[in-house]
Amino acid sequence: MLALTFAAACDSASPPRPIDDLTLSERAKIAGAVEITKLDGGAFKLSDFQGKVLVVDFWATYCPPCVRQVPQLAELSRKYREKGLEVVGLTSDEKADQEQVLEFLKKAGVDYTIGYDDPRLSSAFLRGTEDETGAPPIPQLFVISRDGRVVEHMIGDSPQRGIEHLEQVVSQQLSSR
Repeated sequence: MLALTFAAACDSASPPRPIDDLTLSERAKIAGAVEITKLDGGAFKLSDFQGKVLVVDFWATYCPPCVRQVPQLAELSRKYREKGLEVVGLTSDEKADQEQVLEFLKKAGVDYTIGYDDPRLSSAFLRGTEDETGAPPIPQLFVISRDGRVVEHMIGDSPQRGIEHLEQVVSQQLSSR
């Protein structure tokens, strides 16, 4: 049911406006303590990446814009990892669909951290972005600076604010100390 709600939000809804970044930064800091389950059963927290530039991607395999964007994020991760970038993907796919998720990630060349979305994370990051379907659309990307501030929030896969824009923001954050 949740997957159907997100899928509807993914394709048919007009993009909502990003929420206030000060409020979002505060929520992101609180969310840093949430334990996230990895696909392999391990766990991590966003706070584990403190001091790095962090891109957090809310996505799913049933979301066509997400599927297009994930390989681009994998390339961005490879390009900037040594400079201090970490990419974390949070899938809203069900754990029962893990095989499908793993197959997609392998095909897309993903070698960054992937975990299952958690309602506490969705609430912290996505609350306030609901569209006319009542669900927050995906993909949603957040760039978090080395000091924990949300410096960019991207909704959907707009050509004006696509991967090139994301790379500019990441590059700028990596060069600022």
